[in-house]
Amino acid sequence: MKALAIRNAKKNDIPKIIAIQNESATAAHWPESHYGKNLNEPGRLILVAEQEQSSVLGFLVASIAVKEWELENIAVSPKTLRRGIGRALVTALIDQAREAGATEIRQEIRASNLAAQSLGLSVGFIQEGRRPDYYRDPVEDALLFKHLLGHP
Repeated sequence: MKALAIRNAKKNDIPKIIAIQNESATAAHWPESHYGKNLNEPGRLILVAEQEQSSVLGFLVASIAVKEWELENIAVSPKTLRRGIGRALVTALIDQAREAGATEIRQEIRASNLAAQSLGLSVGFIQEGRRPDYYRDPVEDALLFKHLLGHP
């Protein structure tokens, strides 16, 4: 695979983000306007993973307004799953959170989303709780994960 770069999303990335979101059953499905609004919000971060400065392969959205960041949405193009793109996005988020002085990153994951759970655990998230019947379509529990950020 060619070199992968993680960068802040730009307005012209939104159509590709929407396309990836729509191809991913496990991603939160937000309207295009939601992404456009979040691009300009200081308390939000949207990262994209791209190859060769042309092809967006995945994205991540996080709330960063307070010291406890929240990973709200992440998806990778189904054509490029299992190539480390999700891991690269989450690792970049962890690095940025640590640099910004955040204390933790939180994430809710569907109980059936074993790939997301495995990824989170592999980069240092721990499961700390459950919200019964949190998700709709289908109704499903949310598992609560947290990554504590150590600071020297």
